[in-house]
Amino acid sequence: MALTLLTLLDPGQPILYTRIFEHLGAVDTINLLATCRQTMSLKGHVFNVNVLLRPFFKDPLQFRQVMADNDLVVGGSMALRFFSREKWESNDIDVYTESHESVAIAAAFLQKKGYQYEPYFWQTQNLSETIARRDRVKEMITEARQSKRVSDDTIKEEGYLYGIEEIKDIYRFSHPGSNKKIEVVLTRGSVVQLILSYYATFLMNFFTYRTAYSLFPSSTFRGKNGFYVPPKGRIKEKTMNGILKYHDRGYSILTNWREDYEYKSCARLRTVGDCNTWSIPLCTRGIDAPSRDIRLQGISFIVTPKPSIAASCYPPLWYSYPFAYYEALERELRETDRLVIKMGKSRPMF
Repeated sequence: MALTLLTLLDPGQPILYTRIFEHLGAVDTINLLATCRQTMSLKGHVFNVNVLLRPFFKDPLQFRQVMADNDLVVGGSMALRFFSREKWESNDIDVYTESHESVAIAAAFLQKKGYQYEPYFWQTQNLSETIARRDRVKEMITEARQSKRVSDDTIKEEGYLYGIEEIKDIYRFSHPGSNKKIEVVLTRGSVVQLILSYYATFLMNFFTYRTAYSLFPSSTFRGKNGFYVPPKGRIKEKTMNGILKYHDRGYSILTNWREDYEYKSCARLRTVGDCNTWSIPLCTRGIDAPSRDIRLQGISFIVTPKPSIAASCYPPLWYSYPFAYYEALERELRETDRLVIKMGKSRPMF
């Protein structure tokens, strides 16, 4: 029998098709999967979240069960890697929850799996006590700044939480003997509200135990670009470090929201899971469905012509992220030797 592409992509030959897909980016992967039913049947093998989580957990299904039972969401670089299938090293996981009860349950699971709680400078060594003080985080950070009991370098490195309205507190866990780190982020309001406050749209990806979402897939995976979303306060060093990190990974920041197809495609009321969202159902074999599922597809958002990003939940609650810091970003980027960005002489009116 003649050797054909379909022979190489036979579902019964994982060694062959795995090697082929390893050399393809997100766009080429989707194009190849879409050629016929046989190749599309490989989608669950190619986009396998268990493979992504296995370096952190011997049995990823146990972690995903905890996600299912406690409405946990994974975002950050781990979610971007899931969609892009890039091979750059990622040693941390950002886990989001709206419930402090879920923080305690997730923490107990992580500690059972060998992870150790590492308090930030405003937290105590006792995790239960730290969780109980979750509403006093900004006050405790301010006290640490004023008391001078913490070095300026530590405050500079860890104090980025100060002023981020969407975050109530962050709980850090690390695995001894490895460089793996997991941060459980307690949000103030919707998890999607926090994700929409990221500094660039290429970071607006996340997954639950059963579905992965990318809110701006076209610009992220076709052009490896992200529209810049300025913070409500000044640009922090952690943000600049993140911009440089993703620049090294090939992602560019666009400070002008241009009137082209990319902008027009999202300049309207949108919903998580709509036709402009890249949604991938995840295999849930071995996971018991929870009695109540987290409702992310009931959340809508809009990119307004100002431009800014807003999000709405049910009942209606709007969050705005005004674009007011273009000059500050341009100046800091230009002062950075590792990143050169060309700006237009005039910005388009939206």
